[in-house]
This record gives sequence, structure tokens and C-alpha cells, in this order.
Amino acid sequence: MRKVLADMHVPPKAKRWGGRLAMTLVVVVLIGYLPSQFLARDPKAAKLAAQLDELETEALRLHADNAAKRAQVEALRTDISAIEDRARRELNMVYPNEIVIRLVPEAQ
Repeated sequence: MRKVLADMHVPPKAKRWGGRLAMTLVVVVLIGYLPSQFLARDPKAAKLAAQLDELETEALRLHADNAAKRAQVEALRTDISAIEDRARRELNMVYPNEIVIRLVPEAQ
């Protein structure tokens, strides 16, 4: 009996490397394209991010306002001139024997 060898066709080197190059290009395109599709921002996510930025800005403004109000409260507790200025301005208080002259601006 004669041995029959299986058909062991080996493509030429250029064909093998061409196939490898084509597969590499396919993989590179998939690696470059697919993540951008998965990472594309959803319009809702963009809107929520904008709202988050607005809220962070407002929180910073409120923090600064609170710090200013804390400083005013501390001044009203300890600083005599701050107490006097506030009493004169908001409560229209004056010292005894003090004369108050109110000037009305002229209408133009």
C-alpha cells in the first residue's frame, strides 16, 4: 500500500503576509472606532454635566456669601463701629443731642 499524504498547501509568503496585514488593519480600525462609539456622550449626559457645572458654580457663590455673612455676624458681635454703622443705617438710630439733617436730591 502506498501512503497518501494530506494536501499540505502552504500559500506563498506574500499572500500570508497580505492576509496578516489585512487582519491587522481590521483590528486597528475596530480598536480605533468602537471605543469612540461606546464613549460618545449621550445628550442627556451632556445636559446633566452642564447642570452639574452650574450647580457647582452656584455652590461656590453661596459658600462665598456664607463666609461674608459669617464675617458680618462676627463683626456685629465684637466690633463697636460695625454695630454703630448698622444701627445708624438700618434702625435710624442717633446719639442723644445729635442733629440729623436729611437732604432730598433734586429731581432733574
